[in-house]
Amino acid sequence: MSVAVTTRRAGQHRKVASARTPLRVVRRHRRKMNPTFVAAAIVISGLFTAVVGHALLAEGQVRLGKLQTQATAIQATNRSTVLKVSSLETPERIAQAAGTLHLVQPSDVIQLPSVPLNVPLPAIKIYGMTP
Repeated sequence: MSVAVTTRRAGQHRKVASARTPLRVVRRHRRKMNPTFVAAAIVISGLFTAVVGHALLAEGQVRLGKLQTQATAIQATNRSTVLKVSSLETPERIAQAAGTLHLVQPSDVIQLPSVPLNVPLPAIKIYGMTP
């Protein structure tokens, strides 16, 4: 095992080390928060939050107004379309259109019996066929 040892000669001192100022421990000085500063910060942040909230609310109301205007226009178009369809579905108009197409009135009309829709129909019987 080898140990390296270095030695200095007695006359060799560093002159740079003596020119330095001696080091000492300095404690950090903490500033205490001023209570009026804290209260002012809370008030300002509250006011800023209220302003942002009102801005968002106003933006939402403008958007809602635009949507209501569009809905009113679409409802008016729907009403006029329903009115046109109902006037085109009248029997008099259909008979008039049939006359212009040279269609003839049928000689007899067979009215089918009414069938309740909530009762299942019986099975169909086919006669004349052998299995």
